[in-house]
Amino acid sequence: MAMPNPPVDPEDHGEELGGRRGAEQAREQQILEALTADMEGTAAEKLAQQLVVPVVPDGGSVGRTVAPHIDRLTKIRGWAQIWGPAVAATAAGTTAVTVLPLPGPLALYVLALAAFAWWHCAGRPGAIETVRMLAYAVADAGAWIKRHIEQVAGRRARYEQRRTRPNAEPQAE
Repeated sequence: MAMPNPPVDPEDHGEELGGRRGAEQAREQQILEALTADMEGTAAEKLAQQLVVPVVPDGGSVGRTVAPHIDRLTKIRGWAQIWGPAVAATAAGTTAVTVLPLPGPLALYVLALAAFAWWHCAGRPGAIETVRMLAYAVADAGAWIKRHIEQVAGRRARYEQRRTRPNAEPQAE
Protein backbone atom coordinates (compact mmCIF):
# COMPACT_ATOMS: atom_id res chain seq x y z
CA MET A 1 0.00 0.00 0.00
CA ALA A 2 1.37 3.40 -0.97
CA MET A 3 2.01 5.85 1.82
CA PRO A 4 0.94 9.45 1.20
CA ASN A 5 3.66 12.05 1.30
CA PRO A 6 3.84 13.76 4.69
CA PRO A 7 3.28 17.52 4.69
CA VAL A 8 6.50 19.42 4.06
CA ASP A 9 7.66 21.57 6.93
CA PRO A 10 9.57 24.61 5.58
CA GLU A 11 11.75 24.62 8.69
CA ASP A 12 13.16 21.24 7.67
CA HIS A 13 14.67 22.73 4.54
CA GLY A 14 15.90 26.04 5.90
CA GLU A 15 13.25 28.03 4.02
CA GLU A 16 11.78 31.17 5.46
CA LEU A 17 8.24 31.67 4.23
CA GLY A 18 7.21 34.45 6.59
CA GLY A 19 9.83 36.93 5.43
CA ARG A 20 12.21 38.88 7.60
CA ARG A 21 11.49 40.52 10.89
CA GLY A 22 10.58 44.22 11.02
CA ALA A 23 13.99 45.28 12.40
CA GLU A 24 15.84 43.52 9.55
CA GLN A 25 13.58 45.09 6.95
CA ALA A 26 14.05 48.56 8.44
CA ARG A 27 17.85 48.16 8.45
CA GLU A 28 17.83 46.97 4.82
CA GLN A 29 15.64 49.91 3.77
CA GLN A 30 17.97 52.35 5.56
CA ILE A 31 20.99 50.95 3.66
CA LEU A 32 19.13 51.13 0.34
CA GLU A 33 18.15 54.77 0.94
CA ALA A 34 21.79 55.70 1.70
CA LEU A 35 22.96 53.99 -1.47
CA THR A 36 20.19 55.62 -3.51
CA ALA A 37 21.41 59.07 -2.44
CA ASP A 38 24.98 58.19 -3.50
CA MET A 39 23.82 56.85 -6.87
CA GLU A 40 21.72 59.87 -7.86
CA GLY A 41 22.74 61.39 -11.20
CA THR A 42 25.21 58.62 -12.15
CA ALA A 43 25.29 56.31 -15.15
CA ALA A 44 24.35 53.46 -12.81
CA GLU A 45 21.06 55.23 -12.01
CA LYS A 46 20.27 55.56 -15.71
CA LEU A 47 20.99 51.85 -16.16
CA ALA A 48 18.81 51.02 -13.17
CA GLN A 49 15.96 53.07 -14.68
CA GLN A 50 16.24 51.05 -17.88
CA LEU A 51 15.89 47.83 -15.88
CA VAL A 52 12.57 49.02 -14.47
CA VAL A 53 10.95 49.00 -17.93
CA PRO A 54 9.36 45.59 -18.52
CA VAL A 55 10.79 43.60 -21.39
CA VAL A 56 8.37 41.46 -23.37
CA PRO A 57 10.30 38.60 -24.96
CA ASP A 58 9.17 38.10 -28.55
CA GLY A 59 11.78 35.57 -29.59
CA GLY A 60 13.75 37.98 -31.76
CA SER A 61 13.64 37.66 -35.52
CA VAL A 62 12.95 33.92 -35.29
CA GLY A 63 10.03 34.52 -32.94
CA ARG A 64 8.57 37.22 -35.17
CA THR A 65 8.92 34.92 -38.19
CA VAL A 66 7.33 31.90 -36.51
CA ALA A 67 4.57 33.73 -34.58
CA PRO A 68 2.07 33.98 -37.49
CA HIS A 69 2.29 30.21 -38.04
CA ILE A 70 1.79 29.15 -34.41
CA ASP A 71 -2.00 29.12 -34.71
CA ARG A 72 -1.87 26.87 -37.76
CA LEU A 73 0.60 24.53 -36.04
CA THR A 74 -1.62 24.39 -32.97
CA LYS A 75 -4.60 23.42 -35.12
CA ILE A 76 -2.55 20.75 -36.89
CA ARG A 77 -1.34 19.40 -33.55
CA GLY A 78 -4.90 19.28 -32.23
CA TRP A 79 -6.09 17.51 -35.37
CA ALA A 80 -3.23 14.99 -35.10
CA GLN A 81 -4.03 14.30 -31.46
CA ILE A 82 -7.65 13.54 -32.30
CA TRP A 83 -7.37 11.79 -35.65
CA GLY A 84 -3.77 10.50 -35.55
CA PRO A 85 -4.62 7.01 -34.26
CA ALA A 86 -7.22 6.57 -37.00
CA VAL A 87 -4.79 7.72 -39.69
CA ALA A 88 -2.11 5.37 -38.32
CA ALA A 89 -4.53 2.43 -38.19
CA THR A 90 -5.68 3.14 -41.74
CA ALA A 91 -2.11 3.36 -43.01
CA ALA A 92 -1.12 0.16 -41.20
CA GLY A 93 -4.25 -1.65 -42.40
CA THR A 94 -3.82 -0.52 -46.00
CA THR A 95 -0.15 -1.50 -45.95
CA ALA A 96 -0.98 -4.91 -44.48
CA VAL A 97 -3.70 -5.58 -47.06
CA THR A 98 -1.56 -4.51 -50.03
CA VAL A 99 1.75 -6.07 -48.92
CA LEU A 100 0.81 -9.25 -47.08
CA PRO A 101 -0.94 -12.14 -48.80
CA LEU A 102 -4.00 -12.01 -46.53
CA PRO A 103 -7.09 -14.07 -47.31
CA GLY A 104 -10.24 -12.05 -48.06
CA PRO A 105 -11.93 -12.29 -44.63
CA LEU A 106 -8.71 -11.37 -42.81
CA ALA A 107 -8.17 -8.37 -45.11
CA LEU A 108 -11.71 -7.21 -44.37
CA TYR A 109 -11.03 -7.67 -40.66
CA VAL A 110 -7.90 -5.48 -40.89
CA LEU A 111 -9.84 -2.76 -42.74
CA ALA A 112 -12.66 -3.07 -40.20
CA LEU A 113 -10.10 -2.34 -37.48
CA ALA A 114 -9.17 0.84 -39.34
CA ALA A 115 -12.85 1.78 -39.61
CA PHE A 116 -13.25 1.11 -35.88
CA ALA A 117 -10.31 3.46 -35.21
CA TRP A 118 -12.02 6.26 -37.20
CA TRP A 119 -15.30 5.63 -35.39
CA HIS A 120 -13.55 5.61 -32.02
CA CYS A 121 -11.58 8.81 -32.75
CA ALA A 122 -14.81 10.49 -33.85
CA GLY A 123 -16.18 9.97 -30.36
CA ARG A 124 -18.16 6.77 -31.07
CA PRO A 125 -21.17 8.51 -32.59
CA GLY A 126 -24.49 6.84 -33.27
CA ALA A 127 -26.01 6.40 -36.75
CA ILE A 128 -27.66 9.84 -36.92
CA GLU A 129 -24.58 11.62 -35.60
CA THR A 130 -22.41 9.74 -38.10
CA VAL A 131 -24.56 10.83 -41.05
CA ARG A 132 -24.63 14.41 -39.77
CA MET A 133 -20.87 14.44 -39.22
CA LEU A 134 -20.22 13.05 -42.71
CA ALA A 135 -22.54 15.67 -44.22
CA TYR A 136 -20.69 18.44 -42.38
CA ALA A 137 -17.33 17.01 -43.50
CA VAL A 138 -18.49 16.91 -47.13
CA ALA A 139 -19.86 20.49 -46.88
CA ASP A 140 -16.60 21.73 -45.31
CA ALA A 141 -14.53 19.97 -47.99
CA GLY A 142 -16.76 21.47 -50.70
CA ALA A 143 -16.37 24.97 -49.26
CA TRP A 144 -12.59 24.49 -49.06
CA ILE A 145 -12.45 23.29 -52.69
CA LYS A 146 -14.68 26.17 -53.85
CA ARG A 147 -12.53 28.74 -52.03
CA HIS A 148 -9.34 27.41 -53.59
CA ILE A 149 -10.87 27.22 -57.06
CA GLU A 150 -11.96 30.86 -56.72
CA GLN A 151 -8.42 31.84 -55.67
CA VAL A 152 -6.93 30.00 -58.65
CA ALA A 153 -9.50 31.60 -61.00
CA GLY A 154 -8.66 35.06 -59.64
CA ARG A 155 -4.95 34.42 -60.11
CA ARG A 156 -5.59 33.15 -63.64
CA ALA A 157 -7.70 36.24 -64.46
CA ARG A 158 -4.93 38.55 -63.23
CA TYR A 159 -2.40 36.62 -65.29
CA GLU A 160 -4.56 36.86 -68.41
CA GLN A 161 -5.10 40.57 -67.82
CA ARG A 162 -1.33 41.17 -67.56
CA ARG A 163 -0.72 39.00 -70.62
CA THR A 164 -3.31 40.64 -72.87
CA ARG A 165 -2.88 44.24 -71.63
CA PRO A 166 0.69 44.60 -70.39
CA ASN A 167 0.53 48.40 -69.92
CA ALA A 168 -2.89 48.52 -68.24
CA GLU A 169 -3.30 49.30 -64.56
CA PRO A 170 -4.08 46.21 -62.44
CA GLN A 171 -7.64 46.12 -61.13
CA ALA A 172 -8.23 45.94 -57.41
CA GLU A 173 -10.12 42.93 -56.12
